[in-house]
Amino acid sequence: MVDLLEHCHIRPQYVRGQDHWYLSPFRDEKTPSFKVNARLNVYYDHGSGQGGDIIDLGRVLFRCDTKALLEILDSDLFLFQPQDLKSAGLHIGSAVTPARAIDQPAIQITALKELGSNPAITHYLESRGIDLAVAKTYCHEVYYRVGDKNYFAAGFENRSGGYELRSAYFKGSTSPKDISHIENGHSSVCVLEGFMDFLSLLSLRKQEQVQTDFVVLNSVSLAERSVDIVKGYSTAFLYPDHDAAGKKLLERFESEGINGVDASGIYQDYKDLNQMLVASKHQEKQPQHRYRHRKSRGLGL
Repeated sequence: MVDLLEHCHIRPQYVRGQDHWYLSPFRDEKTPSFKVNARLNVYYDHGSGQGGDIIDLGRVLFRCDTKALLEILDSDLFLFQPQDLKSAGLHIGSAVTPARAIDQPAIQITALKELGSNPAITHYLESRGIDLAVAKTYCHEVYYRVGDKNYFAAGFENRSGGYELRSAYFKGSTSPKDISHIENGHSSVCVLEGFMDFLSLLSLRKQEQVQTDFVVLNSVSLAERSVDIVKGYSTAFLYPDHDAAGKKLLERFESEGINGVDASGIYQDYKDLNQMLVASKHQEKQPQHRYRHRKSRGLGL
């Protein structure tokens, strides 16, 4: 996949381990949000929430079906016109007909299991500071196939039946991509960007359970789908990341007249809730005489 992008004159802005980060070829941006894992040979576009293998990427890049794409890759002869990509995809010559609808999922789920049987998934969640009892309530072990290769990850279901997937090596999702709405019959709601932050909130508040409903966006690009739901609550506690996208999320809800409370102040020294949780777990493991214990200031509720 890295070679394909290189052939198309799309080069990474930086590389960290096996992860190659690019400016997205599908839109104008200044901060790289398009990631390719060279070991797994899969991509994930954080801006759109879409990902998959080289076939999925090729079909989107060249706007063609799988058969036409394979012919292109086999021939290794194609013309790249970057000025057209963001609006109309790549143009690859008159021999290729317009794309048909892409109806094959990038990731195919082969099995779902309760958390606990796969030590690698358990270890990953523990490395993120997540309480396993909390995770077992909301997540599954998801076994899936990308092309002819099999993988596994912790999975969190959205309201349309798709899964957000996380492991030590992969961040992605199955189709269909959507938000998650967890209804507990309360008049207020917590809105979080991703399910790791959702699990982090519940892990931090395990001793004093959060008495709200929850909306997990699974991508800030899906915020629009949550607006009508969040409007139905008397109060919305908002947990945005401390970045430009998080700021825009707050502005979006404010423009809709939502009675929102910005709860991000409780992790003001961190990008998000999970980063704070991981830091607190790390601090707990250090010799106590070297650190001064700080009591929780609450979580915005």
